[in-house]
Amino acid sequence: MKKNFVTVILILANAPAFANDGVFYAKGNQLIPMIETDISVRKEILTLKKVRNQFIEVTVYYEFFNPKVEKTITVGFEAFSPMGDVDGTPVKGHHPHMRDFTVAMNNSLLKYNVAYVSDSLYSKGGAIKSLPMPGANDIQDVNYVDFYYVYHFEAKFKKGINVVKHTYNYDLSGSVDLNYHFEYVLTAASRWSNKQIDDFTLIMDVGEFETFSMDKTFFKSANDWLINGIGKAEEVKGQPNTAYQRDAVKFHLQKGNLMFQKKNFKISGDLFLYAQNYRLQNQEYIPFSYNQDMNISEPQNDFQRKVLKNLPFARRGYVFQNQELNDFFRKVDWYIPNPNYEPNVEILTEHEKNWIARWK
Repeated sequence: MKKNFVTVILILANAPAFANDGVFYAKGNQLIPMIETDISVRKEILTLKKVRNQFIEVTVYYEFFNPKVEKTITVGFEAFSPMGDVDGTPVKGHHPHMRDFTVAMNNSLLKYNVAYVSDSLYSKGGAIKSLPMPGANDIQDVNYVDFYYVYHFEAKFKKGINVVKHTYNYDLSGSVDLNYHFEYVLTAASRWSNKQIDDFTLIMDVGEFETFSMDKTFFKSANDWLINGIGKAEEVKGQPNTAYQRDAVKFHLQKGNLMFQKKNFKISGDLFLYAQNYRLQNQEYIPFSYNQDMNISEPQNDFQRKVLKNLPFARRGYVFQNQELNDFFRKVDWYIPNPNYEPNVEILTEHEKNWIARWK
């Protein structure tokens, strides 16, 4: 239990701290046993999907192996409270920024309860000790509540392979510096008996035309990832004494998703994905992501106006005949030239059509 206590304290200590310039809503997490167990994780397929730049949709497929007789144990999911410029008061007893929590085991949907806890000793002896449900007057500072949530349920593991399907979604966090960021606690999987995931797959879907970075916490380089679609990656060195101290990989994804696969995955770190905000003046840099368009300043001359008008085509790799435009976009880190792409305004999105019309 002491080991679990240290784990939770480290997780809390590494959570990003925000003043009124940002919010931390929630982070994803693994299912964990409340007591020591001989059940292991044979397989996990974790899918994370960013939806409308507003929330993360989480879908997890597990195969657990029980080597002995059928047994029932309590399994939990730890959800850390919001902090920063956000109200952390529970909503109808649940985490205020996490929704649609479901667990299905061997094709049966399971019922769950929600506990409020202040440290990892809540599960001493396998029985969850919950704090009283906090009322509005019990929380002194809604921006920094002093408890977190444990969604827990009774799971009957038959001998052999047991399939668990788990879903939920939570709001995207952000700040002045970060357009969005989200986290997932991978290391919690080491609480199962094998201290690893025998066969692990992570699928990351952040949408089209996105630039984002991932810290090198549980992987070593861009070569550990497969880009299923059109995109590219670059290695980024950490910057001491800044918010980006760890080495990272920056991805520019035009379409498709990312995949990370590992056998006998002994997890060395947690997922931290983020997209920086660009504060742009004079069009020295044009962002890949649509959700950064509002950060682009007004054009100061005809060429800058022409750059903005052609942005939807550049995002798709159009090779410009205009030498000035060609030179400009070839210097942009996300640009992926595609000599086979032929621009067609009619098949662009409504957002893009309105964008082009704005700069005519």
